[in-house]
This record gives sequence, structure tokens and C-alpha cells, in this order.
Amino acid sequence: MARVTFGLVLAGIVFTGGAAFGQDNSAPSNAVYASDEDYPVMLRPRPEFDAKGIPFGGFRLFPTLALSGSYDDNVLRAQTGALSDYFFTEAPAIRLQSQWAEDSLEFYGGASNYNYLTLTQENLVDWNAGADSRIVVGDGGSIFGAASAAQLHELLASPNTVGFQKSPNRYFQYHGEAGATFQPNRFGLTAGGSADNYIYQDTALNGGGVLNNKDRSYDEYQGYGKAFYDFSPGYSAFLRGSYDTRQFTVHLDRTGVDRSSNGYRADGGIDLQISRLVSGEVYIGYLKQDFTAPLKNVSGLDYNAKLDWLATPLLTVHLTGARTLTPTTLAGASIEDDESYGLAADYEVLRNLIFQGHAKFVDSSYPGLTRHDQSPDLGVGAKYLINEYLSADIAYDYTQRGTNSPGLKFKDNTVTIGLNLQD
Repeated sequence: MARVTFGLVLAGIVFTGGAAFGQDNSAPSNAVYASDEDYPVMLRPRPEFDAKGIPFGGFRLFPTLALSGSYDDNVLRAQTGALSDYFFTEAPAIRLQSQWAEDSLEFYGGASNYNYLTLTQENLVDWNAGADSRIVVGDGGSIFGAASAAQLHELLASPNTVGFQKSPNRYFQYHGEAGATFQPNRFGLTAGGSADNYIYQDTALNGGGVLNNKDRSYDEYQGYGKAFYDFSPGYSAFLRGSYDTRQFTVHLDRTGVDRSSNGYRADGGIDLQISRLVSGEVYIGYLKQDFTAPLKNVSGLDYNAKLDWLATPLLTVHLTGARTLTPTTLAGASIEDDESYGLAADYEVLRNLIFQGHAKFVDSSYPGLTRHDQSPDLGVGAKYLINEYLSADIAYDYTQRGTNSPGLKFKDNTVTIGLNLQD
């Protein structure tokens, strides 16, 4: 019922262009800002605090280093016998951006090193590296491409975490994408494709031994096309379709079923900027994902919203909503089917002091199972910009999982203090 209700709200926004709130700090592709006050708070130019970068030929290098200390009162996300700990995070990163007039090329890389004081088995390092580019071709045409590699981990709150794991599940992700856009006038077309390779590592278990995760490794391929029309300044309507196939390396997983699947999505939506007050993207449509029996097929409403509302020159409110399908290892379940809704705000108390808050709710179902999870996430924080090289932040976050599966509920509180360096 929630999915249908939210879908109807989105339909009203799409087809009437009505105002709503939004999330995501990235500006819409068609956004045009007349002055600094027209920008969302976190995107607003602040020359005295923004990183200048280091000239590097036709590029500019932006190095950063984020340092933080945190206290987590339920590290393992357990229902009973919660274990608390302090942990520290060091996250260096670099971004090399071209300074060319039309074409663009960017390289990036970074790492996050997590160190716990007591629960040292949770220590790990994530990393990522990649590049993306866009080349203008002729009048109104461009081609784009991207490639990346990363080693990441699943949060311990993931439904794929089993109780006797010693540490989080870890995996490699390799991504490639290419496409082209052609827009000689108000009408335009975009087409492209992507390929992702996920390789899961074995997970150490308490008391010795490992959890074999080879059956979780898979390849995912997607092709997509989009037709759009800029019917007035700040408004672009579009129709988009995509087809994907997910093929697992091991034919039968640990539960004895084939989790490979094929699916498609067909959506219609709008990119909008209503004066300087509301901007973002909303779409609604239909999705279908087919699995091999006995796993259950999934179909129904597809939707996504990312909207920013400049309530005042000092306050930006964000609204998000989406339906996502994520692979799972749960026996009998074909997929993890998530509906998420979020509300967030950035308030500029001073030009260099910003208060932030967010509330997010994720409703998760698992087709084929009666399991149902509900996960609220609430948080507040503040960011203090000291100068062009240094900023500090503090944040509090509360997460919870309510579920009808015995023994899998949890509550967690985390407090973080951080220092960020940039050049």
C-alpha cells in the first residue's frame, strides 16, 4: 500500500510539475543559478573556504584527508549483548580534473582505513580508483565513458550477515560504462551500457574457519536508452528504458538455487527547476525481474525522486524516495526489495557554520519469504569551515532494525567528530 501511495504522489509531481522537497547535494543537469543564494546550501560557492587545487598541466589536483574518531554502542548490530567500541577512520583521497573548455577527463582514488580499539577483528581498509570522461562530438553530440575498481565491505546491518561472522563480508567491484548523447535542438537521445563484476571474498568465522562466499560473485550487464525534450527553460521531460541481466559465477548457490536473473525497467519523468526554489528529478514507471523457479519473480511500480527545495536563502530541504532491488543470500528469497524515503535539511547558521539533519526510512521485503524489515535512520550534525584548507564536523546517528524475524532486531547509536584537510 505504501508503494502505491508514494507512486501516486510522484505521479502528481511528474505530470503537474508541482513543488516538493529534495535530497542529494548534486545539482540537476539542467539547473541554472543566477546568484549564490540560488544554490542549495551545500553547493553554494564559498571562495574563502573552497579548495583551490594544485595546477598540474592542463589539470588541477585536489587532495583531501578526512580524519575522524567515533563511538559506536552496538558495533556488531546485535539484538542482545551489544558490544561498544571506539574507532578511528583515516580517509585520504585525490581527484585530478581537467580544466579544458569543453571536453572533460577526471581521475580519482581514495581509501578508508577503519581501526577499532578493542574489536580489532573489525579493522579493515576500503579503497577505490577510477576515471571518467566526456568528449564533445559535432553540434549537440557527446560521448562519455567511465571505469572504476574498488574493494568494499557490507555493513554488519546487512541481512546477508550471519551471526557467527568474525568480520564484515568483503568484495571487489569492477565497473565500466560507455554511452553517447545527441541533442541538436530541444529533443535529445542518450544510449549506453554498463558492466559490473562483483567478486566476494571468504569471511572469517568466530572459532576458526571461513564462510565461503564464492556463490555470491556475479556479473551484471545493463543497456539503457533515454529520449528527452526540453520543453521550457529548467524543464526536461524524458522516457527511459533499461534491460539488465545478472549472471552468478556458481550456478547453484549455498541454498541449492540458481540466483541469476533478467529484468527491465520502463520509466517516464521530469528534470525540473521551478524558479530558484525547487529543482531535481522525479520518475515513475514499471519494473520486472525474472528468476529461475523456485525463486519468485518481482514486478510492479518503479520510482525515484531527488528534489531540493530552497525554503529560504539559508535553508535547503531535500526529499528522496526510491525502490531498489539488491541480491541476497537468504534461503527462499529471490531478492531484497527496498523502498526508501528520506527527508534532510542543511541550515546555514553562518557562512562557515552549517547545521544538518536527516531522517530516512527503509522498508524491506524479501519475495518468497514472510520476513519484513523496517529500518529508520535519524541523524544531526554540524560542519564548521575554518579556512580553505581545513574544516571540522560533528555528527550523531541513530539506526534501528525492526523485523518479524526472531533475534534480528537491533538499535545503534554512533557519535563522530572529524577533521578534514584539503588543498
